[in-house]
Amino acid sequence: MDLFDRFAGNDSWHTRRLLEYASTLTEEQLDRPLPMVVELLPWRESNKTLRQLLENIIFTKEVWTAALSGNEMDMNGPPTSQRSPKAMLQRLEKTDAELHRILMEVRKRSAWDDTFVDALCEPAETFTFGGVFAHIITFNAHRRLMALDALRQLGVQTEGFGDPMEYEETVAPWSREIALKSP
Repeated sequence: MDLFDRFAGNDSWHTRRLLEYASTLTEEQLDRPLPMVVELLPWRESNKTLRQLLENIIFTKEVWTAALSGNEMDMNGPPTSQRSPKAMLQRLEKTDAELHRILMEVRKRSAWDDTFVDALCEPAETFTFGGVFAHIITFNAHRRLMALDALRQLGVQTEGFGDPMEYEETVAPWSREIALKSP
């Protein structure tokens, strides 16, 4: 694995785990106001509930996937029916497949410093592919850690911390080889 594989893979893997944990909660728990809300980001998102945190992770990937592929998108987000943990997991799988396809092509061309025009911004803005990837990973890492804390505060027994080394141990071919050799 290279760094792209590690960062993109960990982000997707940990988000899936968070959504799986969240699927064990009630609607009331998902929408319960969090005791401490951290609002660091200057854009529209709210992080007042676990559902909002998880939605922001998925929606971020959907917006950037649309921007990178030149597609239109409703910037108000999906309807409420698409915001259950199960529905968000389906949305994650769909957007991850397309986002990873696009970014793996960028990686293949060594085009991280190339730019594209994000027509979803008003006015349109120009970004580098590498900057967008770093943005997604940075802010989703923040959101994932906040969601992990919220799950734990709700009494969910979680494993790990979403550390890329945990991801690597779970999926890396060498960890399977070591496990097979162990007595």
